[in-house]
Amino acid sequence: MLGAIVRRSLFLAATGVLVAACVGTSSPPPFDPATPCGGVDRQEMKGAYPDLEARIPILVDGQAADSRDSGRFCAKATLGTLWDAGIHEEQFGGGIWAVEPTGGTSLAGLQLSVFQAPGLTAQLLADEYKAGADATSRVKVVSAANEQVSGRPGFRINLLNGDSHQAIVVWPSADGAVIQVVIAADVGESKVQAAIAALR
Repeated sequence: MLGAIVRRSLFLAATGVLVAACVGTSSPPPFDPATPCGGVDRQEMKGAYPDLEARIPILVDGQAADSRDSGRFCAKATLGTLWDAGIHEEQFGGGIWAVEPTGGTSLAGLQLSVFQAPGLTAQLLADEYKAGADATSRVKVVSAANEQVSGRPGFRINLLNGDSHQAIVVWPSADGAVIQVVIAADVGESKVQAAIAALR
């Protein structure tokens, strides 16, 4: 879940990882999730939060994830508007699916994530994704609207990130324990809906 421009945010962290999935990156250093963050912006590794990783499906539309791991955001630099809302640590689990490009781009892919923190809501998380997009000069928000997702109130943001068409869908899980996010870059709507259906 990489991402860094002038402002690091959940939006940049999430969309940047689709690039990382295609080009490959070195593994981040391990950490002890039972200890405080210790001043770092972000920590991530496989098995950090097994319960959150278990919420990420193995398959989406018959395709296995290229990676699945978990971690936490720990600073204003990575939490953005969530920090201002009083959320100073957020745990996540996530998976990445690199999808065969259909339009000549190497960025095509899906990221499925779940987030948890005291006081976190789908509205707060959607607001942070939009704020991250608005703060990035090369990103244009095409539309941002409330949307029913799997029968629950959620949000969808459609973006143009350079030449990449991206969608961010945010909604609560059926049990209300986590907020779920699908980020799609240069994939068809059927892939987006398959990813949404794969989360509960």
